[in-house]
Amino acid sequence: MQLHLIRHPQPQLDKRTCYGRSDIAVAPDALAQSVAQLLPQVRALPRDWPWVSSPLQRCARLAQALATAVGQPAPRLDSRLQEMDFGQWELRLWDDIPWAEVEAWNADLAGYPPGGGETLTAVAQRMWAAFNDLLATSADGAVVVCHAGTVRMLHACVAWRAEQGAATRPDADAFREIALHAAAHRGEIAHARLLALDACATSTSTSTR
Repeated sequence: MQLHLIRHPQPQLDKRTCYGRSDIAVAPDALAQSVAQLLPQVRALPRDWPWVSSPLQRCARLAQALATAVGQPAPRLDSRLQEMDFGQWELRLWDDIPWAEVEAWNADLAGYPPGGGETLTAVAQRMWAAFNDLLATSADGAVVVCHAGTVRMLHACVAWRAEQGAATRPDADAFREIALHAAAHRGEIAHARLLALDACATSTSTSTR
């Protein structure tokens, strides 16, 4: 199965601000520009592929606009695709978050809940469930509009599946491994770009466009 992942447009928020689960808006001109930029590629995708999106508006509005433009049904909203919940860190400047708390997270990336929110292992668990449901669809691919954290976690799910085999189901240790794999890949993921991911690959190579 081919997953075509699209990160939402740049939201209306200072980049120095911590945000994850917060429902941040996208400026109308940024949304329009993203739709125009992605439309030629999206039109080339098979019409029978399902569309799935995080319910947060920075994703859902882009997904709806693109689906409407190509005559697709409204995307299915899946809350499991939401960005990580940073608890009390949400919408705070990174510089204002106590360094001791940041260090505590760095010391236990998989198990520490930043801001009292969600652990990366918990994110891995819900993301695996969403990933597993995508694999169960009858289509050869799907379009997923989501977040940078979602993209990294889906890559980690694919990598773990490729290494362990399609029949293996992750346990608690595996979810921790998936979480740490996602955390280790911190490269920038561009807004409003299409990223192709072979969800059934036997290796973890991907292509971007």
